[in-house]
Amino acid sequence: MNVDQPYVNAPRLIWSKDSNWFAYPFASGSRVTDTYVYHRSDDDFTQLETGNLQVDVEGDVRNQYVNPVRWVKPGVLLLEQFDILRGGNGSATYRFTARFDEKTGKFQIISKKRIPAKE
Repeated sequence: MNVDQPYVNAPRLIWSKDSNWFAYPFASGSRVTDTYVYHRSDDDFTQLETGNLQVDVEGDVRNQYVNPVRWVKPGVLLLEQFDILRGGNGSATYRFTARFDEKTGKFQIISKKRIPAKE
């Protein structure tokens, strides 16, 4: 074991009930976490385009963390997004649902809700 290597947690996979879809969060630095999604195609899993798996936020976003919560049903994923805004303007948390569109090969956000800050 190399003690110079930092400890790294393996991502937690979120599986659909039919086991044909899975999603996981991945931090691409200390200020951004994105969600990656795979779908079973024949005997293998294919990574899907997830560049649009986020909701627009008012303000200048400094940090953004998008994490999968659970599969509502196959192809429909519930996610949570936490944004920290620049300039001491606070933060915002959203829960949103995205559905995979077979025709376009992309996810479409079908609902979003801002979660009130805990005091």
